[in-house]
Amino acid sequence: MKRNDKARGVLHFADFKSPCRGNFINSLEFLRPCIEQQGGEVVYLFPAATEKREWAQELKKEATVYFLGDSLLQNVKTVRGIIKRHNIGIIHSHFYKLPYLLTFDLASVMLGVKHVVHLHCALTIHSGVARFIEKLLLSRKTFIGCSEKLTSDAKKYYPKNPAYTAKNAIWFPRLDEYEVLDKAALGLSASAKTLMMFGFLYEVKGVDLALEAVDGLNESGEDLQLILILTSNVDEIKGKITKRFGAIPSWLHLLPPRNDIASYYKLCDAFLAPSRSEGLPYSVVEASYLRIPVVLSDIPAHASLKLPCGYYFESENVGQLKGQLMSALSGAADADAFTAQAEQIKKDYRLSTWTDRIINIYTKL
Repeated sequence: MKRNDKARGVLHFADFKSPCRGNFINSLEFLRPCIEQQGGEVVYLFPAATEKREWAQELKKEATVYFLGDSLLQNVKTVRGIIKRHNIGIIHSHFYKLPYLLTFDLASVMLGVKHVVHLHCALTIHSGVARFIEKLLLSRKTFIGCSEKLTSDAKKYYPKNPAYTAKNAIWFPRLDEYEVLDKAALGLSASAKTLMMFGFLYEVKGVDLALEAVDGLNESGEDLQLILILTSNVDEIKGKITKRFGAIPSWLHLLPPRNDIASYYKLCDAFLAPSRSEGLPYSVVEASYLRIPVVLSDIPAHASLKLPCGYYFESENVGQLKGQLMSALSGAADADAFTAQAEQIKKDYRLSTWTDRIINIYTKL
């Protein structure tokens, strides 16, 4: 979106079906007026399943929102109509999948639309025919990585594509709103040390590693309980846990997401992030901002955070995970260090910085 363009708009597409609008939608909504001030319109597009979400219906009252259907031909027609109706100059895709990229390519033929692919997690590299199609669809796209690692990967696999980094930001007011939850009402023990993690992707998020570590520590005499927040794939995750233990362990509590996520954070004595792969992990930054000890794998996305109060362990090393977990739970919290870390996080993850960066990237297209 060059500043001298005739008020060309931005179409944000997100394969986002979360039960809560969370930090992601709040960030886009912070960006929207910044684009509109320059004369461009902002339009949202989501998959059909998203329309059922309460937050999506609320968003429709605040902004222009469309939903895709199940037919490729109909979706191409819908998107082409949106481009013409709203004078769209940029399609900004989040959480992309190949069928969606094909839809946008077909819909924007001869319309002079630029396409940005925003990498919130690691690039998917297929093989065989799928890889050929993937390379074809991603050619001539501009990448935005939410971390330097993701941008570096994009440049590695697509060296001819423009690639920029725009580190994710945090909608901090969301973390300042919470209620004090009753542990007993949630089935939690009042005496056990409470851990929490997000785990909608079993292997990627390292749920298996966390389960092994907590189970082993409880077997050795510790009294730990783990809250596992599942935003999707609930039945799949339950099935894998049941296969491993025969049933859901009494110390494991599967809870649904909530928009005032700080209410859950306030329950825990430590936050776990044993992920094998991440883009830029919102949850780790949020927990650290709330002065909660965080035990996290040393993968590039986590290492780049350089959390002074973080308890890092070698990725997939369950022994180290156990040790760091116990250190986090038994260590005397340095209030001043946690406060300094929280203040630095608030400076580093300001939404105003992120929006300036995104708009600056738009001007380069």
